[in-house]
Amino acid sequence: MTHSHGKGSEHSHSGTAFTTWLDFEQATAQAEAIMKALSGKLPEESGLFEENFVALSKDLLAIDKEIKKIVARNPDVPLVASHPVYQYLARRYGLNVKSVMWEPEEMPTMEQWRELEHGLESHPARCMIWEGDPNPESVKKLENLGVESIVFDPCGNAPGEGDFLTVMQTNVKNLRTAFE
Repeated sequence: MTHSHGKGSEHSHSGTAFTTWLDFEQATAQAEAIMKALSGKLPEESGLFEENFVALSKDLLAIDKEIKKIVARNPDVPLVASHPVYQYLARRYGLNVKSVMWEPEEMPTMEQWRELEHGLESHPARCMIWEGDPNPESVKKLENLGVESIVFDPCGNAPGEGDFLTVMQTNVKNLRTAFE
C-alpha cells in the first residue's frame, strides 16, 4: 500500500519495520552496543559512557515494566493504529493492533473511513493510536464510531520539547487510557 504526505511523493511503509526502539528491552541492548562502540573509539570517556548507559537502561527498563503492567490488565484489547510503525511495540508487549495508513494532520478519505468501519466489524477497537496529534475532525468522527484517539509518538526525530524519555513517559500515560 502506497500513500503520500501532502504534496510529497508516494511511498510505502511495508517491508522493514524501523521503530525497533519501541521494544524497550531491545532499545536497552542497542544502547549498550552504542556505549561499547563509543568506549572503543574514546576509551578515555568509557567511564562516562558506562555511567550514562546505566542511567538510561534503568529508565528504559522502567518504561518496559510499566507497559507490561498496563497491557497485562487486558491483553486482548483490540487497537487500531494510524500507521504500521508499531510492530516492535506490538510484538514485545503482545498488543492486539491492526494498522491503517492515515496521516494525523489529514482528514481520511471516505474510502478510508469505509475501510475502517469494515475493519471494526472483525476487530472492534475502541482506541486508535496516532503517531502525532490527529486532525480534530478525525477525532470527532472516530468518537462517533466509539473510538477514542490517543497519541503514541514513536519519536523518530528529536522532539520539539523534552527528550526521548519524556516523550516515552507521555506515551505510557496515553497508552494507559486504552487499557482502563
